[in-house]
Amino acid sequence: MASKADTIDALRGVKLFQGLDEDALGRIASQFKEYRFPAAGDVIAEDTSGRFGRLYVIVSGTATARVHDDVVATYGPGDSFGEMSALDGQPRSAGVVADSDLLALGLSAWNMRALLREHPDIALHVIETLAARLRAANEAAYD
Repeated sequence: MASKADTIDALRGVKLFQGLDEDALGRIASQFKEYRFPAAGDVIAEDTSGRFGRLYVIVSGTATARVHDDVVATYGPGDSFGEMSALDGQPRSAGVVADSDLLALGLSAWNMRALLREHPDIALHVIETLAARLRAANEAAYD
C-alpha cells in the first residue's frame, strides 16, 4: 500500500490537481485507495453506472479507453480518467482496459463529492481544469 507521501507525489503530477498546495494535496490523498488491475483486465466498463464510480489516477502501467471498439485515449502514469462519471453519476462514456499490469489510485464518487463540498478551493481548481479540457475539445472539434 502506498504511503500518504507517495500518494501526494503521484497526485502532484496529475493535471487535474496541478497547482494545488501541499495542504490541499494532503486532503485529497487521504481519500484515495490503491487498485491493481491485470493486463487485459477491465478497469471501467462502458455504459456502466457512474453512481458508484471512481476517478482513477495511473501510478504505473498503461490503459486504453474505447467507445464501441474505437480507441479514444491512451493513459499512462500521471493520467487520470473517470472524473466525469464520478462527478455527475451518469453512465461511463468509455470503457477502459489495462494494457499492462496497472497500479492506480482511485477516489470514489462519494468521497470525491464530499471532498469538493468541504473544500471549495479544490472544487474551483477541478472546475477550472475540466473547463480547460472542454474548451480544448471544442477547439479541436472546430479545427
